[in-house]
Amino acid sequence: MNETDYALGRTAGEYQRLIEQAELIRPLTARMLLAAGIGAGMDVLDVGCGVGDVSFLASRLVGERGSVVGVDVDTAALEVAEARRAERQLMNVAFRAGDAGSVDFGRHFDAAAGRFVLMYVDDPTAVLRHLSRVVKPGGILAFQEQVADVRGVCAERQPLLASMLELFSETFERSGARVNMGLELYSHMLEAGLEPTPEPIAEIGMHMGDDTPGARRWALFARSMLPKIV
Repeated sequence: MNETDYALGRTAGEYQRLIEQAELIRPLTARMLLAAGIGAGMDVLDVGCGVGDVSFLASRLVGERGSVVGVDVDTAALEVAEARRAERQLMNVAFRAGDAGSVDFGRHFDAAAGRFVLMYVDDPTAVLRHLSRVVKPGGILAFQEQVADVRGVCAERQPLLASMLELFSETFERSGARVNMGLELYSHMLEAGLEPTPEPIAEIGMHMGDDTPGARRWALFARSMLPKIV
């Protein structure tokens, strides 16, 4: 996908939204990385790292003996990520500019991971196949992708949220994103020839009540996507 197609935009407000979103779904991402086998001493490539949250999470899992390299096409996001890394004084994390489908640092990693990144690429199978050559033989590929099916939202009880989610999904689809990449991921991994057979995990994040971080998340989502919606 071309950079101009990214429906959420590349602004300071969007980067802050990503940071808040990362905190909401951090437990889900942590469980996915641990289930994949990412642990102490590993060298990990964070694909589509954005402002760095998955890289920071992976850095805690690999520890001082391991390392994390975050890669993204958005150089402004990488500047934010580097500033956050320096603030945390993390010595086992570095950020580089690069594209998921062609990244090559002249070395192999123990694992490649990503969150909400394959939904934005033109050919997820080709990207996975390329990344399987970036990791060492027997290495790990671990990706977390969303399912944006809005049928579970009751329009009668939550009409505003239901209509917003439909609008988000339509805007994403018009931009070229795969809004249900979470449902497609297993098939793409099989098509890429990954071995052993991939092991999918499905989880649903729940936020209860009227005044929750979940409600704020959708408001910030709408704000970032508004120019594309219009």
